[in-house]
Amino acid sequence: METSPKAVLHFWFQDCRPHQWFRSNAEFDQVVLDRFGKITSSALKGELTHWEKDATSALALVLMMDQFTRQIWRHELRAFAGDAYALRLTRKAIAEGWIAEEPKRVRRQFWLMPMLHSEDLAVIEEAITYLERWSDPATVAVASRHKNLIQRFGRYPQRNAALGRASSDEELKFLKDWQSRGKRKRSQSHACDQCSSHGPIHYRVKTAAQPHWQLACPSCWNKLQNHPGYQYGGTRKANRRDRQRRSTTNPSELRKKSP
Repeated sequence: METSPKAVLHFWFQDCRPHQWFRSNAEFDQVVLDRFGKITSSALKGELTHWEKDATSALALVLMMDQFTRQIWRHELRAFAGDAYALRLTRKAIAEGWIAEEPKRVRRQFWLMPMLHSEDLAVIEEAITYLERWSDPATVAVASRHKNLIQRFGRYPQRNAALGRASSDEELKFLKDWQSRGKRKRSQSHACDQCSSHGPIHYRVKTAAQPHWQLACPSCWNKLQNHPGYQYGGTRKANRRDRQRRSTTNPSELRKKSP
């Protein structure tokens, strides 16, 4: 079991790839449970309040309350048990200037994630304001979609089953469409390890600063080409298998990797 703020932050921001943060994956959930299950339970019981005293340990606490809970207790009521605690810490971080002073965008985004998880429209709108200041357009777009859901339903229908809430007919229709889109999206696209965006084409790259092979979307790929130690390892196309099944005339073309 990991027991320090440093271990939490290193795991999330160094050991993990961005696509692991938001995808449902039983194996990854088990890793989080094995390494951080006990300490996350302790935090929920209020046994780690001393971590609230500085920005580094408080961010680790936010990750446990707002992210690890969702992986350890996925599809359960307890997955949302840390939301109020995490939101309180986010507001403290804003008041203390911790987020404004944080140089890394990805950490600022996770500082603000508890606001994005709120089902209070005013909190979501406030989150968008901060994300516009401290994040990037892609994350702001995600926040806007959250806002649209809250405006439409007054809550996140995806949580209804875990929270024991009855879904309306409109929500049931939305959930059916949402699940279908999710399956289709997973089968048709990859996620960029840099910005988490999805798309049909990504490039395998590595640099001196990121020595392990990672997937980069076309936008991030253009930027990484100028980084020291840049190497290109091929192109991944989500529809490659479909093209292989359809093509019977020129198999050699299917083996080409176009940058």
